[in-house]
Amino acid sequence: MSIYFVAQKLIYGLLFLTPFLFSSAFNEAFEFPKMHFVYFAGSLLILLAVLKRLWGSGDGINNCQLTQAVCCNSLHRKPSLCSGRLHPPPNGGSFTQGIIKTDELDQSPTFPNDRQHDGFAYLHHGFVRLHGDYTLLAGLFVFSFILSTIFSSHLHTSTWGYFSRFNGGLVSVLIFFGLYWAILQIKPKAQDMLRMIALTILPISLYSIMQHFGLGETWTTDTTTRAFSTFGQPNWYATYCAMVLPIVLYFALNHKNLKQSSSASHKFSLLDYGWYVLYALGFTGFWFAYSISGIIGLITSSVLVLILNKGATLKNWRRLTILLAVCCAIALINLGIFKQRINDVLKDILTNHNQSIIQSSTGTDMLNGPTGNPPENIPSANQTDPSQQTKLAQYNLSDSGFIRKGIWKGTIKLWTASPKNLLIGTGPETFPYEFQFFRPASLNYSSEWNFILNKPHNYYLELLAQNGLLGLLIYLAIVAKVLLAKHPTLTPGLAGLFVINIFGWPTVYATLLFWTFLALLALKTNPPDPTTGQLSVPLRTALTLLIVSLYLYANILFGRQILADMFSKASDNYFGMGESQNALAYSNKSVELNRNEPYYYRQRAKTYILTLVGQPKEQTEHIKALAYNDILTATNLNPKNLATLRGNISLHYFLALEDLVNTANNFGRADSDTPATISTDPRYLSLASDYYTILSRNYPNDVGVQTQVAKYQKLLGLKSEYEETLQKVEGLRPDLLVWYLR
Repeated sequence: MSIYFVAQKLIYGLLFLTPFLFSSAFNEAFEFPKMHFVYFAGSLLILLAVLKRLWGSGDGINNCQLTQAVCCNSLHRKPSLCSGRLHPPPNGGSFTQGIIKTDELDQSPTFPNDRQHDGFAYLHHGFVRLHGDYTLLAGLFVFSFILSTIFSSHLHTSTWGYFSRFNGGLVSVLIFFGLYWAILQIKPKAQDMLRMIALTILPISLYSIMQHFGLGETWTTDTTTRAFSTFGQPNWYATYCAMVLPIVLYFALNHKNLKQSSSASHKFSLLDYGWYVLYALGFTGFWFAYSISGIIGLITSSVLVLILNKGATLKNWRRLTILLAVCCAIALINLGIFKQRINDVLKDILTNHNQSIIQSSTGTDMLNGPTGNPPENIPSANQTDPSQQTKLAQYNLSDSGFIRKGIWKGTIKLWTASPKNLLIGTGPETFPYEFQFFRPASLNYSSEWNFILNKPHNYYLELLAQNGLLGLLIYLAIVAKVLLAKHPTLTPGLAGLFVINIFGWPTVYATLLFWTFLALLALKTNPPDPTTGQLSVPLRTALTLLIVSLYLYANILFGRQILADMFSKASDNYFGMGESQNALAYSNKSVELNRNEPYYYRQRAKTYILTLVGQPKEQTEHIKALAYNDILTATNLNPKNLATLRGNISLHYFLALEDLVNTANNFGRADSDTPATISTDPRYLSLASDYYTILSRNYPNDVGVQTQVAKYQKLLGLKSEYEETLQKVEGLRPDLLVWYLR
């Protein structure tokens, strides 16, 4: 079995299996397992590609197959079966140094070598020259991540990514770039890869439809309102569809052209309509996500497929008309959450129309007349009756455009805060830490006022803030290169991602598709290098040992991370059942395996506090000291991680209690005017008071921080500090004093 065969199957498996992976065994059920599967499978694929580069594929016959990606004609040309034959060179060299006659080449929809010499395509050990425009831009993009990581505000996060997702850190970028390079080396059949990707839409869309009708697993969010299939979030699922459904549409348009010609090819076949049915099924699952950004992205990518395959579009216009009618019917019958929005728009149109009629007939300007309705987003500071306003703030969702406007405004301020941020950014995945200091006060009036905002909801601004102008310009160059390529399949899929990136960011599988599509485009323009020389055997042996050692070390790290998170989740489950000893045992394991993650220390501190119940007094001080030490460790590992800082607020409260059992019932009574008297530990009460004061001072514009601090100050009887915090809340959003801190 050759290296090429194993690597090819690994590529197919990686592309096919990754979108299906999710597990409740981890703290993050969707992105975390997908990312680590890419780590394990991707690193193995890179290793195989390196070995192939150093030692050859191990199978001369397969080297002929490897040439298909280089020697075949482009997707939009007439296809036929490959019948290329190897011809040994006159000097008796190996078959891999032979030549293939171009009049016998496979014309299946793979990617051609645009530059041939005298009608021949030359091979040399299946190597691919890595100096094409795509590889240059991809390498520069990775370089921007390396440079930004070196000068990052938090090196660990920039290296491994934001906790629970990990995608976007330097390690993930290096793995994805390694996959890009491996595809250039292995050169698998592009048509098979695209089919493998397209077929994933079948089970994933079926699962989405099941979620819409309340079938399948039960999740914390209501999937009947917005389905997310195997991706955990509707917009993430919609991004996948916007990249994959164009491939399905391409195969639907070109199915007859891609089949082997036969005398019966003109006859009716169910397979002729299979891709259309698959697109309709995929659209149905996609629609149930009710993602506006996804709809815009899918429209963009699908229209581009039709434009870039103009001949096939005109030939199949009847089928396309039926498909369009089916998709429109599905959308109109299942308006879902869009129904209320449409009703609101129609109501506004009718209201404005009626007002204009009354104004023209009576001379009364109703638009400027008094109204009992509260403002949509930001109430006036002098409003005396906030009853209707608070209902709006408490129960309604803010307009997503209003929220994004505030986040984007703060992101620009972050980017321009220093010359270093301007050029190379704050570091990959550090946005959640740095943005909080530039968070606009207007976001306090949105429905996400109490959220920790860890993304700018615009990938271009995310790159600008984290990788600086350098990273953004390189990415925009890649975007321009892809769009100018006008590839009939890959350009539409990537264009859908580029559009959705205006409103979101790429997840694990979207990133995998991005680098895969980029590699397939690079295969079109990167010819083999006939001048590539062989390294000496001792040097190749040394390089092999080094690469294998790095592979093993990296996979040990990946394994420790995944085990640490599994133990952490197990600890959390035992904690919920009140089994403190089991919870502590698993929490200790997670800390042992990953000593750089603040969440695990904070979780163990919480578990220590649970073990205080029923302990004799002489043991209490020791356990509290252990818990407090973990709190300090979690804070010191990342002093700007607001998730950690806010999580520590309740832990300080429980440490400050003298008798946890008798006073635990007071937890959550911050809504009473006079909390019950509790017995406190003077030492930890002082520590809690100092912590709350510092946290409130460091985040003066975040009303979520201020209200959380105020609640626990009230519970601990810190009256003067509580009154001071209330004044800050009143200045940021006064209605919260009525319905949230009452």
